[in-house]
Amino acid sequence: MNREKLSPLRLYLVPLLVVLAIVLLVPLVLLPQLEIIKEKNLEVQKGQKRLDSLNTKLELLDSIDEEDESIKLIDMEEVVPSSKELARLVVGVRSLASKAGLSVKAMELSPGRVATQSATPSATKRAKAAVANANKEDKDKTTFTLSVETKKIGDLQKFFTHIQKAKRLLGVNVVEINRDEEGLYTFELEIIAPFREIQSRGDIVASPLPPLTRIHNEVFDFVADFVNFTNVAVQKVKTGVKDPFK
Repeated sequence: MNREKLSPLRLYLVPLLVVLAIVLLVPLVLLPQLEIIKEKNLEVQKGQKRLDSLNTKLELLDSIDEEDESIKLIDMEEVVPSSKELARLVVGVRSLASKAGLSVKAMELSPGRVATQSATPSATKRAKAAVANANKEDKDKTTFTLSVETKKIGDLQKFFTHIQKAKRLLGVNVVEINRDEEGLYTFELEIIAPFREIQSRGDIVASPLPPLTRIHNEVFDFVADFVNFTNVAVQKVKTGVKDPFK
């Protein structure tokens, strides 16, 4: 009798438990698979977008004159170099002063944050102040003081004229002007030479090409005819020798 009463219960309970088990197991198994499919689909979409960007960039690169772009890049590298090139800069500025008839009395260099205090040469109070100010400036500038002498005030004007025509971008501030009893002028100049380091920006293969606007072309045409006074070959010497000038 009891078995007959339990039979209908088994008849409905067992299928119900099976259905309930399926309902609970399907999300646990199916949802992770759906999440994986979704992630793969997003990767495919990103890859397709990157491929489209690459194809567009290749079409633009094919239309560019590589030789002309390389020449422009070299010219602009002379205007604002990617490295400090301190030796060429110092020799070039001295050459500019000499061409103008100025006698270089002293030069105090503050190459920036890369130089330690032990590498800083002994300097006058004004030069030391310039070094302290340079340490507060952005690290993409090289600042140094130049002390020059002349008996003709026009020589300084010639020097400024050469600076204006120099392809290497230079800024000049007159710090101090003195004149002795014999009519000899002494000028303390602060020279500012910017440079722009090349920084890695990660994966830029598929990034769009930067636009070349009319302003960029006007800037290039403006500096194209300038003279590179600081393009001076500086002979390198061995380190650790007693006399590096031999």
